[in-house]
Amino acid sequence: PWCRLPPPGSATRSWRADAPCGPGALAMSELSARIEALCGPGVAACAVRVGQGGPLAAVERPAMARAVPARRAEFAAGRDAARGAMHRLGLPACAIPMRPDRSPLWPYGLSGSISHDATLAVAAVRRGGRALGIDIASATPLESAIWDEIADADEIGQPVPGFDPGRVAGLVFAAKEAAYKAQFPATGRVLGFDAMRIEIAGNDIAARLRQTVGPYAVGTVLRGRWAVIGARLVVAIDAPDVPCATGPGFKPRNTELPASTGMVSRSGMR
Repeated sequence: PWCRLPPPGSATRSWRADAPCGPGALAMSELSARIEALCGPGVAACAVRVGQGGPLAAVERPAMARAVPARRAEFAAGRDAARGAMHRLGLPACAIPMRPDRSPLWPYGLSGSISHDATLAVAAVRRGGRALGIDIASATPLESAIWDEIADADEIGQPVPGFDPGRVAGLVFAAKEAAYKAQFPATGRVLGFDAMRIEIAGNDIAARLRQTVGPYAVGTVLRGRWAVIGARLVVAIDAPDVPCATGPGFKPRNTELPASTGMVSRSGMR
């Protein structure tokens, strides 16, 4: 059920060689390439339509034992997207169980993030390096009734060309989701929306912490980029270096042990 990642350049088992980024049309490959460009060098991405994900590994199935069919389809598409991203890195397909806190348990040596909506799942994966968070959301305006819950007036009032306040609110929401996922491997903390402030400058985006969270001091900035891709907002954010990451034995909370076999996401960490 688990797999060990080979050294860079090693021969690996192909993951669906006939469909390197999941079943579907060229649009899926184009979407994956645009997400990779957004994430930057060293990150592979993959997109899979919900309902077209492959079978789950045995260690992944318990998380979906009581889930409704729609949730199982989303979960399977997300895991399939993650395995597709591994394939794009030249790595074998690996199981990604769900931890008790609902975050994905990545194979040792990888960091990654998964996001989905009702029809599409995407994953971004890198070999080692900083934790990252990715979020996809509709590019339509967010209903004004919930603006006060997710952001303050200054955040929503930031100028974004072509965006009205409702669309800015949606971007801020997606950015906080991505930043939450990025910080979680080092902190294990569930945060409120008021724990960070989103700052938008062109297609650059940053989440500035308003409180100390685990190893991250107040004022720490998580940086990333965003884009409108088709009808969706896509936000990718990197976690900062963790001060203790250079010490022996450090590992993110959601990475498999090498010797082993608040603000909650719209449907939890996934």
